[in-house]
Amino acid sequence: MTATDRRVRLDLAFDGTDFAGWQAQPTCRTVQATVEEALAAIQGFGSVRLRAAGRTDSGAHARHQVADGRIASRLDDSGLLRALAAMLPSDVRVFGIRTVADTFHSQKDALSKTYRYAIDRSPWGDPFLARYALHHPHAMDRDAVHDALSRLAGRRDFAGFAGSASRVLTTVRTVTEARFEERERGVAVFVFTADGFLNHMVRNLVGTLLDVARGRFAPSRVGEVLESRDRGLAGPMAAARGLVLDRVRYAGDPES
Repeated sequence: MTATDRRVRLDLAFDGTDFAGWQAQPTCRTVQATVEEALAAIQGFGSVRLRAAGRTDSGAHARHQVADGRIASRLDDSGLLRALAAMLPSDVRVFGIRTVADTFHSQKDALSKTYRYAIDRSPWGDPFLARYALHHPHAMDRDAVHDALSRLAGRRDFAGFAGSASRVLTTVRTVTEARFEERERGVAVFVFTADGFLNHMVRNLVGTLLDVARGRFAPSRVGEVLESRDRGLAGPMAAARGLVLDRVRYAGDPES
C-alpha cells in the first residue's frame, strides 16, 4: 500500500499545565510541537506542520481543540488515531482524525468557539481542582455578575479586553453566549461563546467580572470598557489554569 498524501483534521484534548501553550516555540514544550513530532515519526520522513482553531495560553487547557495539516502515510484515519494513542504523552490525546478537503482551514472555517473558566469557591481550596480552577473563596454578588454579563452579548468591539499581544485586523467579535453557572462542590463556571476571541480576552473578562462580583466595579464597568476600548479600565487578567477551550464548531459537525 502506497503512502497517501492528504490533509487531516485532528480533534484533540489536553491538560495545559505542563505546556507553554499551543504554539510551537524553540525552547519550550508545546502542544503543537508534541503532536507534530508524533505525526512526523509516523510519517517516517520530513516534518508535519499543524495549524489550529486558536492558540491557547501557557497553562490553559482544551477539551476540544481542532487542528489540521498534511501527512503522507500508508495508515488510514483510524490507523493514524491508534498510532498517535501509542505515541503521545498522557496529557494530550487525539480523539478524532478524519481526512478533509485540502481547502479545510481549522481557524478560518470555525463557526464558533466556546470557552469555560472554572472557579473554585471552596473556603480553603480543593487540591483536586488546583490545576483546573482559580481559587476564589470571596463573597460574590451574583446579581451584579449576571447584570455585567448581559452587557456582553452581540457584535461589539472588545479592544478593551484584549491582551497587548493581539495583532488582528479587527477587534470586533460577536458574542452569542455569556453566562455564569454554579455547580456542585463549590465550583462555578463562566461560559463564553463567540465567532472568535482576542488574545487574553476571556481571562480579562473573567478578571473584570470577579471585580464586579466583589463590588470593586459596578456592572456598568463592562459597558465602559467596551465603549472606551481602554484596557486600563478593565480588571486584572485571571490565571490561565481556569481556562478551557471547550468546543470548536464547524458546518456539518453534530450538535452534541
